[in-house]
Amino acid sequence: MKICGFALFLAMCCAPVFCQDNKAPVEITAEPSHHLKVENEYVRAFYVEIAPGQSTLMHHHPYDYIAVSLGPADIDSVSADGKVKHVVLEDGQVTYAPAGVVHSVTNRASTTFHNATIELLQNQGHPVCVKACENDPRAKQWPALPATAKLVGYGDSFRIIAVTVTPQQTISITDPLPHLVVLLTDAQARVTPAGQPSQEASHKANDILFHGPHSDATMTNTGTQDIRLVEVQFKPAKP
Repeated sequence: MKICGFALFLAMCCAPVFCQDNKAPVEITAEPSHHLKVENEYVRAFYVEIAPGQSTLMHHHPYDYIAVSLGPADIDSVSADGKVKHVVLEDGQVTYAPAGVVHSVTNRASTTFHNATIELLQNQGHPVCVKACENDPRAKQWPALPATAKLVGYGDSFRIIAVTVTPQQTISITDPLPHLVVLLTDAQARVTPAGQPSQEASHKANDILFHGPHSDATMTNTGTQDIRLVEVQFKPAKP
């Protein structure tokens, strides 16, 4: 019997054991649960989906990254040396990890785990804050947030915010910076660029989108539920 089979037997009565026939961890792009959605000079963004009770392969994260939980989550993160970290996350919660993480993730919940994993290609190990960041000195480098947005955190070259738009509410979506949007909910909206006809827009929860700077425009939530999203705004990349 293979060692893997014996490990599987032990896993039924002991702590979780993960086996890949003693292979080295795979790169994130080769891990089947990670689906690449956006790749550019700022980010590589993956949509991650793990069925109840299932695990990813042991895999390597080569860049600093943030993760946005798409729904509540109950997972075990297992490092290469077998150490298990149990993690419970709220819908929309943002976490950060530095480059070099090697782990496997097991979904302990009875529902499918969904996540947006966003690699920060320009961060290069600079400090990132994603909790209690109101007094971060980098706040002075950014304009004040509108009432519809809540601060999540900062890096040296980016800011993370959470946005909520109530039904029939109209907000400005003028944004001079490139930005990544992660939808936490479905979104039905009417977008009106200045001096141009309105356009209808529709997106699904868990969509991951990247936009360049927006010119003067507004967006109206034409649905019956709040639109909720997490946005990462980037300072323009240096040549």
